[in-house]
Amino acid sequence: MKKLLLILALTISSYTQAQVKEKQPFFIGNIGTTFGINQQYRFGEDGNGPFITPKSILLRAEVGYQIDKRWSGSLSIGYDHHFTYSINSIPQFATIRYNFINKSSSTYFIDASYGRMWRPSNNFSNGNYYKLGLGIMSFSSSSWNGLIRVDYHRKKIAEFENGNLDSISLGIGFSFF
Repeated sequence: MKKLLLILALTISSYTQAQVKEKQPFFIGNIGTTFGINQQYRFGEDGNGPFITPKSILLRAEVGYQIDKRWSGSLSIGYDHHFTYSINSIPQFATIRYNFINKSSSTYFIDASYGRMWRPSNNFSNGNYYKLGLGIMSFSSSSWNGLIRVDYHRKKIAEFENGNLDSISLGIGFSFF
């Protein structure tokens, strides 16, 4: 029965179109990763893994308010784990988002974030967190919408190489209006 209801809901949502809802709160959740080159990879050798591997896991939860069809603001908290450096961090930041293309079935956006990054261990200091993002949100007739994004992150860490940990991530998620 649940599968039938899910198939019915997906079918109905594929035939209907929605738009950005104005003057409403929203919630966004997403998961992302950064990619890097596998240093142990040797061309033509078996058993040394793929050439490109995930280097981090980035989890985000965001609560915001859609001001009008173009602008929204939000507050976020996340958890980042960078495998290569064994760095864990908890970024908390504010975001301003601008929807530069609004269609009936999707919107393309750019956003900028600034906040603090908290470190659960004493290996490195706490620091500032910056993010620039570009993405697309596809709408459905329900309150749930899909999200794909690419983000540039800068984590200011005083004792780290050059004082920054810069990365570009690919993420997927959902929004709930």
